[in-house]
Amino acid sequence: MEEQWLIWLSALLSSTLSYFLLDLIRRRKKKRRENLPPGPPAWPIVGNILQLGKKPNESLWALSQKYGPLMTLSLGMKTAVVVSSSEMAKEVFKTHDQNFAGRILIEAAKILSHHESSIAFAQYGDYWRKLRRIATTELFSPTRLQALQHLRRDQVSQTIRMVFDKRGKSLNIAHLVFYEGLNLMSNAIFSKKLFDPNNLDSAELRNAFTESLRLAGKPNLADFYPFLRFLDPQGVSRGVAVHSKRLHKYLDVFIQERLEARRQGVGLPREKDFLDILLDLTAHDFTLVNIRALLLELLSAGSDTTTTTIEWAMVELIANPHVMRQAQKELEEVISFNRKVEESDIDHLPYLHAIVKEVFRLHPALPLALPHRADNTCEVVGYMIPKHAMVIVNVWAIGRDPKIWKEPLKFMPERFFNGEYSKMKYKGQDFELIPFGAGRRVCLGLPLAHQMVHFTIASLIHSFNWTLPIGMNHEKINMSDTFGIVLKKAIELHANPTPRLPNHLY
Repeated sequence: MEEQWLIWLSALLSSTLSYFLLDLIRRRKKKRRENLPPGPPAWPIVGNILQLGKKPNESLWALSQKYGPLMTLSLGMKTAVVVSSSEMAKEVFKTHDQNFAGRILIEAAKILSHHESSIAFAQYGDYWRKLRRIATTELFSPTRLQALQHLRRDQVSQTIRMVFDKRGKSLNIAHLVFYEGLNLMSNAIFSKKLFDPNNLDSAELRNAFTESLRLAGKPNLADFYPFLRFLDPQGVSRGVAVHSKRLHKYLDVFIQERLEARRQGVGLPREKDFLDILLDLTAHDFTLVNIRALLLELLSAGSDTTTTTIEWAMVELIANPHVMRQAQKELEEVISFNRKVEESDIDHLPYLHAIVKEVFRLHPALPLALPHRADNTCEVVGYMIPKHAMVIVNVWAIGRDPKIWKEPLKFMPERFFNGEYSKMKYKGQDFELIPFGAGRRVCLGLPLAHQMVHFTIASLIHSFNWTLPIGMNHEKINMSDTFGIVLKKAIELHANPTPRLPNHLY
């Protein structure tokens, strides 16, 4: 029996090695034949995977300095093309936008069939357009954003009140803002808050969101070697499934409550909300599984990325007191100390806009935009990009490119306030600053993120002065980050608020 097992093991190892050697030969011939962009030599079997390191955004930027802004990597069994300059980003997102509108589907996105109802991971086509049109019209259109303005005002006011009630204590900024974003999205989607600060289950909810996104952002061998899918060697799929089921438990409560209310015709909102719109679609080709997956994606994207951006903004403001003072001075001149910030004030705060742009430049929430896919073989600046190649746009690198930015590592909002960058926007037309991506796959939540990031930051710094806990120095604040789908601060920011306004305004 033991001898037979050894024979089978030897055969398996031999066939696997032969496969990889043949694949390596095929790749080298293919690269010579197809005139791929230049790139570092690839090791047998692993290709360039080991060169990604713990922070692929930084590793890919370093490699691009040698091999150019359009670079080829071999990641296991996949060919990847890495974009590291605004010029090449324009080629991908504008010149050849339709061809690169496809999406590389990672294993984590397939858990519990989420990819079948995903706006982020669905392939470009009619079904994706349908999902995007529904979400845009019912959540992110100018008309809908205006109609839901009272929800944003109420949620930000509640956040400010919560901070006021805990004045004198050190607050975790990421936790505070995450719950604000989550409640805002849940109110917009099903007219109820998802988070209750007095409910211990809410901490579990946040952990489930955070852990599922952390696992999904890990480099996964099963993505690079499809034959390893059934083994799930790093446990990514298993881990994401566990946390997704926990999140489904929460969502199912809201969905079932609404279904029961619709059956009985009682307790419904005056106007249809997003959940009602989706439930109406179940009469066609939409299922409850589709609804649950889409809601989970919107809640995750709408809360986690905004949280990360606001936390980085607060970190930079505390680390740069002169910027904080200038921002607060602008708020005083426009608003004074006699009232709270209103969303309508945002358009009259140019220095605040400059701060947000600088945060997007230095700390893009998605450092490597979700990977695109070449739907057909395509020529870009003289090089051939093969069909189904993975296309990675290093947004983080573009934001720190010294060919574009003066003193690129310095937090300097003034660069956007006056001078050559003053008219630059981040909505997909200026490829030097694309934190939300660009082209057909630009983030559909951009309009809401724009409103919430500015409104929340303005409210936090107008309502309070912020200092670090005793023993911490703003000049030595830890600015390190942790790579994932979302580029988070490695050590979450804790800060002490001191009220700046009359007590009755809280």
